[in-house]
Amino acid sequence: MRRLVSTAACLGVLAATTACGGGSVPTGLATDQAGPAGQPPASSAQPEAVTADPPLAFDTSKGVSLPRTALQATMGGSVTSKFMTLRDRTGYIIAPESLSAVDVLTGGEKWNTKIEGPAADPNAHKGPFVEQSGPRPPLVTDKLAVGAVPLRMPEQGTTPGYIALAVLAVNPETGAKLWQTNTKIADDQYGISGDRSVTHVVAVTDKAVVASFTQSEGNLTVGLDPATGKQLWERKDFDAGSSNGDLVVGVASKVTPDSAEVQPIALDAATGQQQWAGAKATSVELLQADPAMVVMKFNEAGTGHAFLKFLDAATGAEKFSVEGTRNLGPDSYGDCLYDEQSVLACTDSGVLTAYDAKAGTKLWSLPDAAANRVPPGGLTVAWHGALYGYTNGKQPIVLDAKTGKDLSTSVGFVPDWVSKYAAAGVDQDGSPKAYPVKK
Repeated sequence: MRRLVSTAACLGVLAATTACGGGSVPTGLATDQAGPAGQPPASSAQPEAVTADPPLAFDTSKGVSLPRTALQATMGGSVTSKFMTLRDRTGYIIAPESLSAVDVLTGGEKWNTKIEGPAADPNAHKGPFVEQSGPRPPLVTDKLAVGAVPLRMPEQGTTPGYIALAVLAVNPETGAKLWQTNTKIADDQYGISGDRSVTHVVAVTDKAVVASFTQSEGNLTVGLDPATGKQLWERKDFDAGSSNGDLVVGVASKVTPDSAEVQPIALDAATGQQQWAGAKATSVELLQADPAMVVMKFNEAGTGHAFLKFLDAATGAEKFSVEGTRNLGPDSYGDCLYDEQSVLACTDSGVLTAYDAKAGTKLWSLPDAAANRVPPGGLTVAWHGALYGYTNGKQPIVLDAKTGKDLSTSVGFVPDWVSKYAAAGVDQDGSPKAYPVKK
């Protein structure tokens, strides 16, 4: 399952040439070498890539292998954790010791920038079992690629060691390191909880970079200057979940000997000052959605009933709410996928429902008995008006996100990432692989 404790957005820029501090020239990439005077460059360039927005089929005869650090999968081939963000033809991968970029059409590494300091969780990308711990995919904009990992800082003489949240920012095209900021999380250098420790970047704006560390013992969120990495603010017991303009919305937690209580709140991304607070709950999970709307799975305090709620990001006012049919528990809506344009699709008790991500209103749902249609066996990713997944017979399929109609049944591959250039996911042997767009 692709569950997010707090969703950070999983969001291309063409990367190029060499990284500062350890990068290398991408293998298999075209070079623009000039020929003799008066003649065109040498004909080493590759044919122009096929693109589609959204793509409806992928060429499985031209697959390339990706670094195993891109994902974690079960022995059966199901993705349990993603560590890559795909933008155009570049995959940005966060590992315990580095942030790197790979061309998904060639498999060539574009750059690899090291994270300074000993990894606190060096095995975050390994193992065939479902593991909620680890770093979440980096957040990439036109200006910055930013990842976050925990570090275990060793003791220095009589100064004890500690756990730090390391946030690394690099140039997304070259991998040149711009800054790295380490923030102390816990005095105990072995203080990371094994059951659930997550690091993730939630916002990268012109005013702030916001990143969080969360575990069962407590959370920490920091706001950093995007140009220098200097800390702007820090808040404990708060886990950032979504970036909404100049606001960051997350979950504030309060744990007492008798109860555990959470509450959605919005902070100014640049100052950390609270702007509004929502209703208290027993569980809140924020979802990626339209920036003007805060969408969350919400378990009501007292009753525990589960709701899918749409709030106005600027004020926190509720715009739309629907109660889950299973009522109890945080998973009443299963996975919800945002197509990065206008649709949020959620599964609840075998019913697939699509909502207008800007208004929160229902668009369509499956099954549709009158049309003799059933929902897909599963959805894996949504992108630009298309929902990708597989039928009950395990065949790849693409649905129209706005109408629910079948767009393509000749997809060729069930992707976990999609861009206008390629799809990426798990190959039959359980390893990461990418396939170029066919149409």
